[in-house]
Amino acid sequence: MNERIRMVREAAGLSQTAFGARLGVSRDVVNNLERGRVDIKDHFVKLICAEFQVDENWLRTGEGGEGPIYNESEAFSLDRWAKEHGATELELEIVKVYFELDPSIRRAVMDHFKAHFANAVDPDEAEAEALKQDFLRQRKAEAASSATAGDAGAKHTG
Repeated sequence: MNERIRMVREAAGLSQTAFGARLGVSRDVVNNLERGRVDIKDHFVKLICAEFQVDENWLRTGEGGEGPIYNESEAFSLDRWAKEHGATELELEIVKVYFELDPSIRRAVMDHFKAHFANAVDPDEAEAEALKQDFLRQRKAEAASSATAGDAGAKHTG
């Protein structure tokens, strides 16, 4: 099983330190597990399988293939998704605290942000609107100038 733990780590492209961080243990613990220096506790096997979607039977026995056998992920992991997209620990904590709020408070927070975003203007959209308004002012000025010139010409001929 020790070799299969190493295979899972390497397949994930993680150092022993990063692998350990995902599992809540130190690099030394990962190193000792991979080298067979310590017994692998049942809960730790389950943790590896849950964190990396590895088939538990494969991890324990090696049956089913030479490389890691993965389970189909049935659940979306917000933590995993956020980490994969570069979220900081503070950002993760903010999201977790948000979901711990009472639903009525969450609705109030969402209403606040919806109102803010409804009033926000896309910079490109704002620039386009400004250009449009400049164009319309220019056309209006030209039309007024033409009308004034036409009026003046009519007075001279009459």
